Amino acid sequence: SNLKGLMSMQISKGWACAEAIAHYFIPLWIGARDIEFSWQYVEMGLLSNINLILYLSSSAAVWLGMRNDLGPVGLSVVVFACISQLLLTSMGNYLKLSRNHASMSVLLVRFLVSLLLLGLVWVNYNVYTRKTLTKKE
Repeated sequence: SNLKGLMSMQISKGWACAEAIAHYFIPLWIGARDIEFSWQYVEMGLLSNINLILYLSSSAAVWLGMRNDLGPVGLSVVVFACISQLLLTSMGNYLKLSRNHASMSVLLVRFLVSLLLLGLVWVNYNVYTRKTLTKKE
């Protein structure tokens, strides 16, 4: 059980690292060396950390979704988490472009939704591991 949780964490960290390198390395390398300070780079760093939370919850949700003995409540939480993660980027882009919300407010919404999803998946993971441990005894 501990090894499975560790593997899920390693997958999410690798995924977040690859995403950060692919999306943020060149803009930070070229733009951050300028003399002027820009909040864009702080926002990119915050978004990268928020994505780490999101990837952690998504890898745990996928792992939970592959369990055959997950109850209907647990499965519905996993499906809700996966659908929410898919819609989160579109919702953020919609808020930025059409509603003219500030980037920091969109980041705050993304952070709160990511924490909610991580909490739901974490509780579901703990319930599942307790249930499997009591079956073994």
